[in-house]
Amino acid sequence: MVMRRCGGLGFLLLAALLFPVSVSAQGGGFRAGVLVPMERVKATLGKTVDNTAPNTLVPPPRRGTLVMDEGSANAWGSGIGGFLGYRAPLGGSGFHMGARVDAALHFAAVDGQLAGVGDSPGRNQLGESWPDQWTFERKRSYGLTLEIGGSPGALASADATVFLLAGIRLAQVQLTNRFSGCMLPAGCGPSDLVSGEDARDLNHQAFTFGLGVEKGLGEGLGLRVEASHTPYCDEQWTAQFTEVGVTVPTVLDAGETGLKVGIVWRGS
Repeated sequence: MVMRRCGGLGFLLLAALLFPVSVSAQGGGFRAGVLVPMERVKATLGKTVDNTAPNTLVPPPRRGTLVMDEGSANAWGSGIGGFLGYRAPLGGSGFHMGARVDAALHFAAVDGQLAGVGDSPGRNQLGESWPDQWTFERKRSYGLTLEIGGSPGALASADATVFLLAGIRLAQVQLTNRFSGCMLPAGCGPSDLVSGEDARDLNHQAFTFGLGVEKGLGEGLGLRVEASHTPYCDEQWTAQFTEVGVTVPTVLDAGETGLKVGIVWRGS
């Protein structure tokens, strides 16, 4: 699985801090709005069963091996969010710059399953990758977004603007993993398997970028449509099974692509 680096988040934050300095003299206005997203959410869960520890109780031929497994799934999700921002013209060029902060609630659950990797019929013996079932559920997210746009040609007379956007987000999600497998070095029959559930609350950093259009609906009111892609930075953790000398590093990769439609109240 490709590991996503998040070093660019600091650059976007610096740009946001410099934004008021660069446009405050241009005479802009505050804005507020509501956005309703419809997004395709994708998640990929990858795990490695590490049987290489000197004290491992994993029997041959799995002893000393790394067993890797991965599963992906996707689903449609919706939500609702609100934002507060500021937009200012860039001199008399017809272009503008804007910045906003927002918060959103999300309603999406992605259900997936690992295939299971091993030699046993159920792929559920000690040292194998068990065929875990998992659910990735978005809860809340918070963002800081910059935009630049304008009203070229006939768009100006139609009170419409097009714009590009880029930003950073913090997404609060929950990953629930349901497992059933063997913890006995000598092997397990169906009645010996252990089952359980592990729920983790995770905070994903994320980028977002896209484009949009806004159309005036009257004095101080506008309709806004955005298309965006938001890749999350990978979350990693390691489960330790010290009683049998096995560790399980796990990586969660996720993201969403979709549309947001909403109403904007535009200040002077």
